[in-house]
Amino acid sequence: MICDYFGSRMIQNWDKIPGGYITTINSVALDDVLRVYYDVLQIHHEFCDIASDGSFDRYSRIFSQVFYVAKLDAGVVGYSVYCVKPMLTLCGIRKTAVLYSMAVDREHRGQGIGEQLLIISVREMQLNGINKIVLYVGKENIPAQLLYTKLGFVVTGELAGASDGGEPYYRMVLRLPAIPA
Repeated sequence: MICDYFGSRMIQNWDKIPGGYITTINSVALDDVLRVYYDVLQIHHEFCDIASDGSFDRYSRIFSQVFYVAKLDAGVVGYSVYCVKPMLTLCGIRKTAVLYSMAVDREHRGQGIGEQLLIISVREMQLNGINKIVLYVGKENIPAQLLYTKLGFVVTGELAGASDGGEPYYRMVLRLPAIPA
């Protein structure tokens, strides 16, 4: 919670990339995001139910600048939500973004929506001084791994599944070079 507080303070003056169908969350879109999340949860058996613990609601409020939604005429068809974590290093405080959750609904997969969510969010992360993005992806989720690899993420480790025998995960990282002033 303390880390979330400091992370939310780090994104208060967040520079946005205007235009397109990728935008940030609002309270009206949250119900649609949860619909997409539960739809995907039925397909991929995640190791925890992040919506039921109130995290989506909390993150939609404190990390609204980095909670992206893809909206088409059909409404919200995908989302990606990050949390920003301050990391203390010998060089000072570094900003790390963690991709908390991302999904595109079934009817809109294969149309580049997930890729656009990532491209826009990664550009904004770099624009706003994020040093790296970390995510966790199921070892059996090959389509997601291919997308992340295409955009420059590299596997940096493996994690065992949850104690109930859940799917093992890869940790993937994208290091972002600073934009020259």
